[in-house]
Amino acid sequence: MARNKYPEETVQKILDVSRTLFREKGYDHTTIQDIVNALGMSKGAVYHHFKSKEEIMDRLTDVYYDEAEWFMDIRLDLSLNGLEKLKEILRFLFTDKKKFELDKLMPYSNKDNPRLRTLILDSTIRDSAPFIAELIEEGIRDGSIHVTRPKELSETMMILMNVWIGMFAENREDFLIKIDYFQEFCEKMGLPVIDERIKEAIIGYYDEVMKEQPGRA
Repeated sequence: MARNKYPEETVQKILDVSRTLFREKGYDHTTIQDIVNALGMSKGAVYHHFKSKEEIMDRLTDVYYDEAEWFMDIRLDLSLNGLEKLKEILRFLFTDKKKFELDKLMPYSNKDNPRLRTLILDSTIRDSAPFIAELIEEGIRDGSIHVTRPKELSETMMILMNVWIGMFAENREDFLIKIDYFQEFCEKMGLPVIDERIKEAIIGYYDEVMKEQPGRA
């Protein structure tokens, strides 16, 4: 069997076709065979790079953050302290149209997809929480944030946001209640990161992205 001389191009084709199918058919209704058929490749060629469509979805998320360079422009802005950087990044995430399009591909509850749910949890702890912890630590150094355990707080914060709120908000009312509690939790822990501007952006995100997903009201 001939070796693939351009594996990066193959991966990009798989991601592009998968993104299109997830958008057109819905993630739950897209199969690996659909992706294989649209690519005109063998199933083995796809499985060589991705073992499941869950891994493809996970990589699409990674690509978004890599292309955004993990918000390096905000992180290097010397006019902002640690808390302000964290707020600015959250505001960006809840208003960025590219993020909207990515998140619209994701089935919100994942109740019947433990593999995808596990990938989300893994990336929350592996990628998101350490990133948030770095900003919290910067805020501790510059005096804008007053917490004692940035690692544990960042992990708890991201699990609440990505899992408890992101997966388990049943409708808009429940979502708003959870956001209010999340704001209260962060403030009591010494991290007043959810202000009215951020909350408005989060509510706008719900109305634009989450409300339209099946099972939400």
